[in-house]
Formats: sequence, structure tokens, C-alpha cells
Amino acid sequence: MLIDKLLRRRRQRVQHFAEQGAQLQQTLQAQQWLLKQRASAFIVSAPGLLLSFSVGCLFQLRHNNAVKTLHRVVGLRRLTKWFIL
Repeated sequence: MLIDKLLRRRRQRVQHFAEQGAQLQQTLQAQQWLLKQRASAFIVSAPGLLLSFSVGCLFQLRHNNAVKTLHRVVGLRRLTKWFIL
């Protein structure tokens, strides 16, 4: 009788945790869907297209010597700020 009572409690706890996990999974799926919708809406908007175009242009210039030098200079400024503070 005591074992049955303990097993029943254990089953109830497992069922409760399974329900919580299912609810959490549904919430995560809904958030993921909403994030995908927002991302796709941003990508086709004017700021999203501008950002995409700008990143594409910068990606094409990544091998340019002037861009590499600028990256080094900005990197050195960051390092000096970190170590001086």
C-alpha cells in the first residue's frame, strides 16, 4: 500500500513535469515562429534591404588594402582603450 502510494505520487510528478515540458515546447515554437516572421518582415523592408546591400558591399571590399589598414587601426584603438583603463 505504501509502495502504491509512492508510485502514484511519482507518476503524478512525472505527468506534471511532462505537461510543463509540453507547454514550454509550445511556447518556444511560438516564439521561434514569431521571430522568423519578424525577421522576414525586416529583410524585405527598406532598412533591411539597405543593411543587406551595405554588408554585401563591405564584404566585397574585405580584401582591399585600405579596408585592412582601417581594421588594424580600429583594432589598435580598441586594444589601447582596454589596456589603458
